[in-house]
Amino acid sequence: MAAVTGHRAAFALIPALALLGYWNAFGGSFQFDDFNVIVDNPAVASLAAWWQSMPGIRPLLKLSYALNRGWTGGDAHQALFGFHMVNLALHAGNALLLYAISRRLLGEQACAPAIALLAALLYAVHPVHSEAVTMISGRSMSLMAVFYLSSLLAHLDNRHRLSLALFAAALATRETALTLPLTLLLIERLRAPALPLESALRRSGGHWLLAALGAVALLMLPSFRHLAAVSLETRPLLDNLISQSAAILYLLRQALWPFALDADPMLPSFTGWNVFWALSVPLCLGLLAGATLLWRGAGLARWTGFSLLWFCLHLAPTNSLLPRLDLANERHLYLANAGLCLLAALWLTRGLQSRPRLLAGFAAVLVFGLALTTQARNQVYLNEVTFWRDVVAKNPQHSRALNNLGYALAGSGQPNAALAAYDQALRLAPDDFTVRLNRRALCRALPPNQAAKRCDESYPRRGL
Repeated sequence: MAAVTGHRAAFALIPALALLGYWNAFGGSFQFDDFNVIVDNPAVASLAAWWQSMPGIRPLLKLSYALNRGWTGGDAHQALFGFHMVNLALHAGNALLLYAISRRLLGEQACAPAIALLAALLYAVHPVHSEAVTMISGRSMSLMAVFYLSSLLAHLDNRHRLSLALFAAALATRETALTLPLTLLLIERLRAPALPLESALRRSGGHWLLAALGAVALLMLPSFRHLAAVSLETRPLLDNLISQSAAILYLLRQALWPFALDADPMLPSFTGWNVFWALSVPLCLGLLAGATLLWRGAGLARWTGFSLLWFCLHLAPTNSLLPRLDLANERHLYLANAGLCLLAALWLTRGLQSRPRLLAGFAAVLVFGLALTTQARNQVYLNEVTFWRDVVAKNPQHSRALNNLGYALAGSGQPNAALAAYDQALRLAPDDFTVRLNRRALCRALPPNQAAKRCDESYPRRGL
């Protein structure tokens, strides 16, 4: 009876804390990628439009967007509240799934309920998830995670057919779900270290087959092949792998110290060896090697290795070999951070096991502190001006962010500030034709007396 009561309390507390951290996310507007994939995307304007756009990549994700927009007759802006409501519900559901999975993995270990609850609460209020929760298009991560974690839970409960169906749904939401068979293998070895590898693989054989079929289906889609071709042209594979060493360390820092979050960071790309790369690559390899060594241990060391390997595994699809234009985005931490939240809960609970009041007090301060930090981070998403001002404040040399800030300022009726942002962008990137076009469009829209003062095009002209 006590266990049932504890479960009920946890299943009430976790969504309540998620709401505490993200209640002010409902004031956020569409940002950045939201326009390309939702607001200006005719394929998700209605169910009929979605159906006509099939087959295509991420069909279930696009279906969820179409359902949100269809509820208000296709107007994305009128559906904004519904988008936020769904995103928050998905996030709360993922925190609950993490709790349920942790309880099953921890079994009858000492403090298992406390560890699982603390891990779920940390996950529910962690500010690094704001990009996956508050930014509407971040749903690609949270919706995939619902199916992904549900598939893991079904597998742990020996409901293998349901697990396969949920895995298929995860793949139809976001292709990075292909890591699930490896995660199942990791979990099987965690639960039974002496289990032969062949037996562990056999238990997840259906998932491996489904992953292979999913990969083949992706390669058959022209849109995916186009995206892959663009990706491969971004930078050489080896250069990208080296570049990702610094990106992974950056993401690890953001997860462990989430007080300088950045929606569009300027990260270095490898162009040749120097001291920075000579340090970054060994540190990243050391993280992976250390996780592997701990994994081979026992007790808390093995759990630490499991958590770190979970982190590395779930960053691998986006932060390893295949190039991307942006080396790292915080939304890619959404699943990976579950391992770090479990790790923090394990160490805190075990370290303060003999002092339960101190543990409860420290956990409360940590959870509520993170919730307040998340609320503060959500304020950045209030509108496009606040969003891009935050990015520029953290990346003053980021010409793309300055261009986007200028566009946002122009749209909000601040032409002088917009021109200042465009001019600064052009001082950093004189050959950026997009900035020039945006600046000229704004100047043409200004009254003649204002245009004469600010639009003399005295900014650098190199490249035209």
